[in-house]
Amino acid sequence: MYSIREDLRKNLSLDKQDFANNNNNNTASPAGPKARTPMSPTHKATTKINGRQKIHEAPLIMMQGINAAQKRFKSMGSSKSVELKNAILPPPSSRSVDEICQNTCKKTVIQASTSELLRGLGHFIAHKCCMHHFEAADFVMWMRTVDRSLMLQGWQDVAFINPANLVFVYMLIRDRLDKEVDHMRSVEDLQSMVLTCLYISYSYMGNEISYPLKPFIGDNEDRNKFWNRCVDIINTHSSDMLRLNSSSAFFLEVFTELKNYSVDV
Repeated sequence: MYSIREDLRKNLSLDKQDFANNNNNNTASPAGPKARTPMSPTHKATTKINGRQKIHEAPLIMMQGINAAQKRFKSMGSSKSVELKNAILPPPSSRSVDEICQNTCKKTVIQASTSELLRGLGHFIAHKCCMHHFEAADFVMWMRTVDRSLMLQGWQDVAFINPANLVFVYMLIRDRLDKEVDHMRSVEDLQSMVLTCLYISYSYMGNEISYPLKPFIGDNEDRNKFWNRCVDIINTHSSDMLRLNSSSAFFLEVFTELKNYSVDV
């Protein structure tokens, strides 16, 4: 019977030295220390561009030499790593959380009703003029009559009298009284001055383009005097009228002054 093993054994010729070399460990490995492959500290990354190798100048970072924080940055990616490294933490605040919250929540709240400011403006005029036949209720009636008349005649859809507009009216009347109080002889003179200031207020603060002259001037009143007073008020108080609408601090100052008259009296 043919056997492949017997055929290979006949053709394979091994001598005793082969078996000796195979079983001798001392000849396979040297007795000295293990060989170490030197690693260059200046390994550089290379890339191929158009078939040519380009060497990057920046050396590769060896992971054995970086600390745990650098490993964490490296795992985040280069852009995130640079962002975290360059981040500057704000200094710790010496204020408590409650103090910070209180300072943040502080707001200046101004509030007053229309009737309250009307009453305060009437008391201011009565105190400033010292006329025996004038009361604060008379001023309120003058203001309400003009506003109601304009609404009934269709000149306005929304009432003009509101807290913001009353602050504007108060500013004009306050400054005008300082100039004309010594020349007023009757309640009619006072009413004429008040209605002139009211007409300027409507023209400046009102929602409509124009307003009729009738509710603001009496039948027997001199129109030339009315217009001269209007021009004088505009020339004198134009800057304050603009400032009242542009400066919240100035508006708050005038508003607080008017509100004090409605509280103290």
